[in-house]
Amino acid sequence: MKLTRGTWAFIAGAVSLGIYIFTLAPTVTMIDSGELALACAEPGIAHPTGYPLYTVLGRVVNLLSNLEPVLASNLFSAIAASVAVAALFLICTILINTSYQKPNRTATNIVALATALTFGFTATMWSSAVETEVYALEIAADLIALYFLLRWWFGGTSRWLFGSAYIFGLAFGVHMLTLLFAPAALFILIDSRKRLDIKKMLCTAGLFALGLSVYFYLPIRASQSPLANFGDPSSWDSFLRHISGWQYRVWMFRRPWSEISDALSNLLHQFVKDFSIAGGVLICAGLIISIINKSKIVIVLALIIVADVLYSLNYSIPDIGPYYLPGIMALTIFIALGFGKIISAKAWCAPIVLIFPVALAAFSFSSIDKSDYYLVEETATNVLVSAPKNSVVFLNNWDWFAPAVYLQRARGYRPDLALLDYELMRRSWYVDQAAERLPQLANAKIAIADFRSSVLLFEAGDAIDAAVLERKWRAMHSAIISTNLRSGNAVCGTPYSGEMAGMWASLPLRQVGILVEIADSTAPIRIAPPDLFELTEFGKRLPEQISREATMTGFYKLSWSNYTAFYYKNGDLDGAAEYLGFLIRFYPDDFRFQQNLAVIRIEQERYEDALTIFKNIESSLPPGSQPELIYIDLERRIAARDSIQNVENGYD
Repeated sequence: MKLTRGTWAFIAGAVSLGIYIFTLAPTVTMIDSGELALACAEPGIAHPTGYPLYTVLGRVVNLLSNLEPVLASNLFSAIAASVAVAALFLICTILINTSYQKPNRTATNIVALATALTFGFTATMWSSAVETEVYALEIAADLIALYFLLRWWFGGTSRWLFGSAYIFGLAFGVHMLTLLFAPAALFILIDSRKRLDIKKMLCTAGLFALGLSVYFYLPIRASQSPLANFGDPSSWDSFLRHISGWQYRVWMFRRPWSEISDALSNLLHQFVKDFSIAGGVLICAGLIISIINKSKIVIVLALIIVADVLYSLNYSIPDIGPYYLPGIMALTIFIALGFGKIISAKAWCAPIVLIFPVALAAFSFSSIDKSDYYLVEETATNVLVSAPKNSVVFLNNWDWFAPAVYLQRARGYRPDLALLDYELMRRSWYVDQAAERLPQLANAKIAIADFRSSVLLFEAGDAIDAAVLERKWRAMHSAIISTNLRSGNAVCGTPYSGEMAGMWASLPLRQVGILVEIADSTAPIRIAPPDLFELTEFGKRLPEQISREATMTGFYKLSWSNYTAFYYKNGDLDGAAEYLGFLIRFYPDDFRFQQNLAVIRIEQERYEDALTIFKNIESSLPPGSQPELIYIDLERRIAARDSIQNVENGYD
């Protein structure tokens, strides 16, 4: 019995879905995971552009699955990605059938299956399928719309064109990446202009607008003041700012050439990671074959790729990888076009192409698998557990704030804390919501209102002295800090870098867990025992952390260094040694920590222990090193009585 094309598409989706679920993240992950999960669960408004279709469908998945919000939205990504794989299968079959004379049906389906799975198992697509993000649903909607448009282009009735217009409109309700398909869609419409009349064009435009109407969700829901209400797009001005990504304009099309060249290098690295050299050869072969055949589809795919590359290279954000999904999809199709030529003459060759997605999946599996990924949850938990009761906690990194808020609202952990995003406090809507909902800000409402009145003028585009705005912003922070300290509420945060570190530099600070607390410098330190923190995930993933993970977990090293210095200065050598033990355990290649511990052992007259440490350092030094310098440095430091080096704070 021959399988129908729909059955083959189902197989493509089911195979990818099975792999995605097997590697699915069980909890919150980095970047926007926590925020988007809450927006779907509550439901609410996510950061610009709001993603209304994603939010509405995510809410449906939450209700139907009855899972914890973030696990439900992780599953939503897997389902959406598998739909994208199935849609690409359908696109590949129609392109092979229209590009070559009577290709074998089974062979065509096998090649299309292999191509779709190849796309599904690229690192970029697979990563988007196993955690909470909008990109899997975005590319799924775009591919369905593109399939409908291709069916119309290759002779289908107008209903395919109308369906494509409506779905493209809906796709804009997921992410603005849909805009990158516009040049290709415009080319198809121009190429088929003889089949269009005024009535069809008006109907197409009307259905596209109907799809866009999903954005009405934003002002309607925002007017109900949900907990997740980023930007508060309840008014016309705030709505336009939200859907246009107004606050992100500073990162668009302003990159110097030096940054663009670096971004291009990263793009090439990502291409190799996604396809490998072998995949690149297959893509190039398919491209050459398609050009020789004078296929117009080359123009369509090239327009998608060029639009994607030009936009993404000029958008300066760290998580740019998923923005290349349209281009990756278009490149993958060339594999199908290349093998389509081969199977049109030798159908028996079709199964050979299945080797590639299998090999790609095996190659990428270990780096993509998030089935036991708890690093973000562990880090956010350690942030929350460090904070004193009823304290105000300033967080100046989205990768701390979003998961911490998720744990607080979705799991009810530490509801007593007032969590504040340091950078979002520059926005009027954010300070409005914080002042309304957090009792810790009640006594600072005058300073908050003063800042708000000025920032509203800035957001409206009026001329305002930047120095005045900055002064009021700082005065607002000072009022929040001072009023809470007078009320007996602790104020703490994570100010080890950026503007927040500079603003807090003149304040008396003491370590509290992995946070720092503003306090009278003469007050006793709040002791957080080392076993208070869960460090399993941190230790497991430290050797292979990406740069963003290293930034997120960087306060561990800082806090242990601070505790070490504090205990040493107060004469508690055992306490200092205990925290040095953590530094040595997790940063064994930084010999300064081992040197510090050896100095302490000498001061404790534990000479054998010190000798053992120095011998360990000697054995670990690379060839050509001068181990005697270790001992010279030791003698100098003991003589000067400055034994402990605080690596982070620069003590020597």
